[in-house]
Amino acid sequence: MLKNIYIESLLFLLFLLGSCQKELLHPIPESILTTSNAYNTSKDINLAVLGIYDDLQSRVPTDFVLMEAPSDNAWATSYATAPGIGQINNLTVSVDNPGLNDFWKNTYNGIFRANTVLANINNPTDYTGTQKDQYTGEAKFMRALFYFDLVRIFGGVPAITSVITANEAKKIPRATEQDIYDAIVNDLEDAVTKLPKPSGIEYGRASKGAAVALLAKVYVYLKDWNNAKKYLDELFSSEFSYSLVTNYASLFLIATEKNSESIFSLPYVEGTDGQTLTSSMAPAGGVYQTIAGGNTNIRPTWSLRTSFEEGDSRFPVTINEEHFPYVYKQGDPAIWYPFFKKWVVPTANQTSSGLDIPLLRLADMVLLNAEVLYNLNQQQQALDQINLIRERAFGNPSHDYLIADISSPELFMDKLLLERRLELANENNRWFDLVRTGRFTTVLQNIKADYNSPTGDGIIIKAVHAEPYMKYFPIPNEQIQLANPGVLIQNEKY
Repeated sequence: MLKNIYIESLLFLLFLLGSCQKELLHPIPESILTTSNAYNTSKDINLAVLGIYDDLQSRVPTDFVLMEAPSDNAWATSYATAPGIGQINNLTVSVDNPGLNDFWKNTYNGIFRANTVLANINNPTDYTGTQKDQYTGEAKFMRALFYFDLVRIFGGVPAITSVITANEAKKIPRATEQDIYDAIVNDLEDAVTKLPKPSGIEYGRASKGAAVALLAKVYVYLKDWNNAKKYLDELFSSEFSYSLVTNYASLFLIATEKNSESIFSLPYVEGTDGQTLTSSMAPAGGVYQTIAGGNTNIRPTWSLRTSFEEGDSRFPVTINEEHFPYVYKQGDPAIWYPFFKKWVVPTANQTSSGLDIPLLRLADMVLLNAEVLYNLNQQQQALDQINLIRERAFGNPSHDYLIADISSPELFMDKLLLERRLELANENNRWFDLVRTGRFTTVLQNIKADYNSPTGDGIIIKAVHAEPYMKYFPIPNEQIQLANPGVLIQNEKY
C-alpha cells in the first residue's frame, strides 16, 4: 500500500539526503555527487520517486497558511500557532515571515528530489515494462506541481531543472513568470505521454489523468483557452472514468476518500504517516467523539458563511457552528464556535490524522471548464457546467442559473467565482482565484470575520487592505541573503 511505502522511501532518502542543508536555495549534499551505489536499480529509483511525494505530503497540511488564510474565506485567530500566519492573514507580510521561508525551502527541496531522480533515471538496467517512463513522468509531474505553487505565490523564481551544487545555486537569479510557466507546461506535456492511466498506477501516485488535469488548470491560469479546452476535453473523454460523487460529504470521509472524483490525492495513515490539517482546523477543546483538541489556526468568515444559500448541502460539510467539546457530559450545552469542519474527522491521534487530502478533484475541473467555455463564446455550455455542480449541492435543478443570470462577462465571473468559493472552500483555491482574476484588491478590504450567531451579531473585522503589489508575497529574506549579492531581486514594495 502506497501509504506504507512512503515510510520505506523516507528511510531511503535519509540515507541519500542525510547531509542536505535545507536552508539553501537548492540544496545538494556533496555525497550525492559522489555516491556510486545509489540509484542503480529500479527499486532505488522507485523509492526516490516516492520520496518526492513524501516532501509534498509533509508540506500540504500547512498550505492553508499561504493559500487560504489571506483570502476572504478565512481569518486567523490571535492564538493561531502556524508560523507567520498573523501577517499573512492581514496581508502585512514581512520579508522575514517564517511561513513563507518554510514554504520556499520545502518546495525547492521537493524540486531537488525530482531533479535527482531525473538525473539518475538512466542508471538502472533492470526496468521492466514501462517503469522508466512512469518514474520519469512522475518526477516531471511533481516538479511541475512544485513550480506551479511557487510561481503563484512569488511570481518568477529561480528555474532549476538539474542537480547542481550549493555554490552554483547561489548564482541563479529569478526567471520570468513566463519562463517558469513554459517549464511547467513542458514537464506536464512529457508527463502526459509517459504516465499510465489511473487504472495502471497505485492510488496516491500521479497518473496520466492527473497530468492532463494539472496541465488544463495551468492553461486556465495562462488564459490559453484553446489549449485548456483541449486537455479538459481529454480529461472528460471516455479515456478516463472520473465522475462526480453523489454525496458531497463523502469526499471528506476516511471511508470514502478513494472515490471517482479524486484525480490526485495525497494518502495519509493515522498515527504512522498522518497529517496535521485535522488538528489545525479543530477547536482547542476538541470535538466530542472526534478529536481531543486542536489549534483552530483559521476559522470561517461571516463573508463565507453568508455566501451559502439555504439548502446547500455543502454548508454543513464546510462549516460547523455548534459542537460539544471532547470531554462532553450529558446535559452540557453546545458551544457556539464556528470552525472549518471539512477536514475534521474522527482520529485517536490528535496530530496525525488519516484523512487523505485531494489536490485535484473533478468538481474543480468542471468549474474551470465552465470558465473556458464561456471565454470561447459557449455561454450555455458554460452555464451547464456550473449548474452540474449546483444540482449536486442542492439535490435537484431548483437552484440552477439561467442565461439571464450571466448576461455579461462580469456577471458570469460573479457566479463562477461564487460557485468555486462554495465548492472548494478551504481547499486552497480561493486566494489564487481572486488574484488570477484581478479581484483581490476589491474583495479583500476589511472582511467581516467572526460572528456570534446566525444573525451575524458581534462581527469582528479582518483588517485587510489589499493593494496590487500584494498579488505576490515577498521573496524570503533568508534566501536573498544566502544567494550571492544582487542575484535574487525582491518583489516590488517589500
